[in-house]
Amino acid sequence: MFNHLPLEIVEEILHRLPVKSIVKCTSVCKAWNSLITLQTFIYDHLNRAIQAPNHNNSLFFQFRKPAWHGDPRSLYFSVNQQADQFSVERFPLSHLFEHNRNELFVGACNGLVCSADYSLLKSATIIIWNPSVRKYIVLPKPITTAKPITIRKKRSRHYLCRYIDPKYDVVFGFGFDSRNNDFKVVRLMNDRCTNDTPLVEVYSLASRIWRSISVTVPQFSLSDRQLLSSVFLNGALHWLVCRHEDYNEVAYDEEGGRIYYRFILSFDLIQETFRELTLPQQQLKGKAVISRLLPVEGSHSLAVVNHVYVKRRRKHVFCIWVMKDYGNTNSWTEIFRLDGGLYGGKFTVLALTSSEKVVLMLNGGAIVLVDPIKRSVEPVGLEKMSEVFVSSFVESLFFLNKEPNVLSFKP
Repeated sequence: MFNHLPLEIVEEILHRLPVKSIVKCTSVCKAWNSLITLQTFIYDHLNRAIQAPNHNNSLFFQFRKPAWHGDPRSLYFSVNQQADQFSVERFPLSHLFEHNRNELFVGACNGLVCSADYSLLKSATIIIWNPSVRKYIVLPKPITTAKPITIRKKRSRHYLCRYIDPKYDVVFGFGFDSRNNDFKVVRLMNDRCTNDTPLVEVYSLASRIWRSISVTVPQFSLSDRQLLSSVFLNGALHWLVCRHEDYNEVAYDEEGGRIYYRFILSFDLIQETFRELTLPQQQLKGKAVISRLLPVEGSHSLAVVNHVYVKRRRKHVFCIWVMKDYGNTNSWTEIFRLDGGLYGGKFTVLALTSSEKVVLMLNGGAIVLVDPIKRSVEPVGLEKMSEVFVSSFVESLFFLNKEPNVLSFKP
């Protein structure tokens, strides 16, 4: 029947199919293959999927099992609330990383995922892969004059922390430059011991090269447990960082401990400029506040969870905030709270779904979906997880059109 339809009609039908079905359609005939692998078709399919009222946005998770619980290598899965889809697969590219290193999640954008090995700055392995079409590329090694950065691993009871060399901070980000239709990987290296401008390097997927850029970067530092992945939305990368001790507005808590100024460091991928965004309710009298950026499924909203500890009452509260008007820090709005005494008394807030459910990792490592209004708990089916990295995700056809250096991987 399709042989008798005009190619324009066939194209309209293909645009409405899910990615995995379209991949199968490339084998139907040469005409369909040529159409589907056109860059314009790939971009149009993604844009239609994002703009559709029932688009298949999901949350993408990359996580690790504890090293003492069998295979320590990473796994990944996605949760699609609307389609009620859930699958777990072994991270397929672990063989690209050395066995004595940990592969970490940098970020996800437009169906592509960036993972990296942070063990050594000069020899770090960085990959970009598409789990939907099973294609990937390995980035060339960055060119830098900086000294190698090592990460020392220290095992604790519930998680595996990574402690960066105390002299340096290094963060990565991955996102999309919509003006130039270009995916970019950004790496920042900050010397804690000097006031020098941090080194900023940008990899362009279009040009396939790394370049250093001269740009003003707000002074920042990372806390010991700060996750190194970023949140990409509205054309910018976002990291939650803190100001080093040179910050002039020094504050102390009731016990004399230093309160650092924490903020969101944002990098515009089109203009390639940095800015600061203030956090909501970051300093409360008599209360310790720890903030964390939250990915939001299929949303352009910036979200933060504040873990507030009231010392006098020995009470934990998790306050979830959303920036209603992106870029306007006066628009931070608290949408709901979670009592820290629930669910066994210890949990980590990971993300928000499009149906306003909260993704939690419980004390034992299980992943659950919580409805704060109905107070219901829905197990995802995973237990004994260690570190978890989450991002909003939508499937795409990128890498399907046989670009240079793109390789295939098996399930």
